[in-house]
Amino acid sequence: MNKLLLLLLLTCTTVLGQTKDYMEVLTSFQTHYNQEDSEAIFDLMSIPMQEKIGKKAITQITTSYNKYFGRLESFEFLNSQGSLENYKVLFANGNQKLSLVLDTERKISGLLFKPLDIDEPGKFIRNTTPMSLPFRGEWFTFWGGDNKRQNYHVIDQTQKGAFDFIVLDKNDRSYRRSGTRNEDYYAFGKPLFAVCDATVVEVITGVIDNRPGQMNPTQAHGNSIMLKTANDEYIVYSHFQQGSIEVKKGQVISRGQFLGNCGNSGNSSEPHLHLHIQDSPNRLAAKGAYCYFDRLFVNGELEENYSPVKGDRISSFNE
Repeated sequence: MNKLLLLLLLTCTTVLGQTKDYMEVLTSFQTHYNQEDSEAIFDLMSIPMQEKIGKKAITQITTSYNKYFGRLESFEFLNSQGSLENYKVLFANGNQKLSLVLDTERKISGLLFKPLDIDEPGKFIRNTTPMSLPFRGEWFTFWGGDNKRQNYHVIDQTQKGAFDFIVLDKNDRSYRRSGTRNEDYYAFGKPLFAVCDATVVEVITGVIDNRPGQMNPTQAHGNSIMLKTANDEYIVYSHFQQGSIEVKKGQVISRGQFLGNCGNSGNSSEPHLHLHIQDSPNRLAAKGAYCYFDRLFVNGELEENYSPVKGDRISSFNE
């Protein structure tokens, strides 16, 4: 339900493969990026790519990269794969691999950033801080587990241990009536709580809730909170209801403290909670980890030190 999309890689039937042309375009891209001039970056793109991505998405991506990676310091050519050229891009706060395609007008028709160290392990595999469930009552694990059949998040290095939780009725439906309004969904407006003692390190607010069936990939996490534990585990909650978050950046919070209500903001097709742990505050370059809860009921049975998987109905032990 939630996936952070950066820039979509497109293909073009007629392209240039000359490094000189590519380097000149990259130099322009570097200048515009460091000036946070998303309009100029948009103008470097081919019309099909502009139509596919849109100005709003380019602005969001430019802002996010400047926030998490800082200035683009330099780049170096790695190799060519047919019409596609790959570069190592050095930012102030980390490095990325860039794949680039130009059309015959020297316009960008394909552009994709991804981590250079995608196969390197994270700082930890799972949480060591004891954690409780982030909600009350019974919820359903829509995505969860360590393989693609159980959890589509595993292909994303930052969210590989993520969960998506919804609420179902006795007929296994997540909504009442027609399901055309957020209020029809059982999860919408449900209170969400801190899984452990932590410090709030980031809060995103002001994102409107989508109509069910629609999504907002340019603000993928929607209204969101990031918590930091004493063990340097970073816990991300996404898709809060607009206007419901009641904590602020820098605030120290306690396990079980109210954070806000479940919503449908961001890259979300229906009201649900997205939750994951990562090893740094960088939403674009962190490595994800698996999340285990200390005590909970799973399909009616008490479990300890358990990480839910797709299909599990879970509820708190201490309700």
